[in-house]
Amino acid sequence: MAAMSTPALASAISAAATSILAFLSQRLQSALSACTDFSGKAGIWKAIAILLALANLKMLPGMWHIRFFTSFFYQLHYQPTRIPPSALFQPIITSTRCTALETDYNIHKSNSTYFADMDISRTHLFTAIIRRAIQKSAGKGGAFPRAAGATEGTKGPHIIALGGISCLFKKEIKPYAKYEMWTRLLCWDKKWFYLVTHLVRPGVGKPKEWTLQPWKKGARPDQEYDAEKLKGAIFATAIAKYVVKEGRRTIAPELVLLDAGMVPAKPEGWVYKGEVEATADGDIVIPEKEDAESWNWDVIERQRLKGLSFAENFVALDGLHDVFDGGKNGALGRYIDL
Repeated sequence: MAAMSTPALASAISAAATSILAFLSQRLQSALSACTDFSGKAGIWKAIAILLALANLKMLPGMWHIRFFTSFFYQLHYQPTRIPPSALFQPIITSTRCTALETDYNIHKSNSTYFADMDISRTHLFTAIIRRAIQKSAGKGGAFPRAAGATEGTKGPHIIALGGISCLFKKEIKPYAKYEMWTRLLCWDKKWFYLVTHLVRPGVGKPKEWTLQPWKKGARPDQEYDAEKLKGAIFATAIAKYVVKEGRRTIAPELVLLDAGMVPAKPEGWVYKGEVEATADGDIVIPEKEDAESWNWDVIERQRLKGLSFAENFVALDGLHDVFDGGKNGALGRYIDL
């Protein structure tokens, strides 16, 4: 069979593509026409189904993935403002509503649905903090040193994994009530990052500034913060731990933060002595962003250790794995779930 010339082949491909597009266009028009036809009894049920879907949009199949990847890629590639190191312990706030499909038999937000929402809030926060480290490892095949002072970087892809979460429920969230999730870095140890999330009534917290959104208006300079009022606005509080790994090797959180430009290199021979300015209630005094020299390891370590006092209690729960005995003393029964 004679070979077809290049112009003839291109013409044939073009004709076939035009026919396929025309066919798909007709099918799409038919599908849209059917979807927008609300006449008769079928139309009523169709309208009800669409309204229910819109009223429970975030609970539809695949929506968690859309929410997750939207928050991840926005903070990684499209966030216009670079997070300064002195904002390391500041929270990120995400807001949402409790839809009808999230409620349980008590007609309030089901406990199990809190975790899916907090996934999104933690993704925003953690990606924003280690953004530059992720970009470096993706662009250069690894940027984290193998050990302190080493020059050779890691070679494999870096994986961020959730290692555990614990949530304390305080107040119920009614159907379609709006709430905010305030997530921030609590601390880290030799292996884990610890993030804390507070689910709160909207409008109670009033940040004095918006680091990643400087165009927003902050609270008044004389704004008072009532600790009891803030505590009373909390629906739930959770702590989660994350690890960054290269294959099976754990990358120390301090190295990740160093590579992300969020902490300075530790001075040789540095030892924390607890000498740093603090307020009467023990909170550290965060330096001004332009004063880079004030963002030092004395300030960082005081805040890290303050958070670690809570995280250590969470770590102690790892011992619960040892309670499982495999039925050594019998079992009540076995039942099938969907």
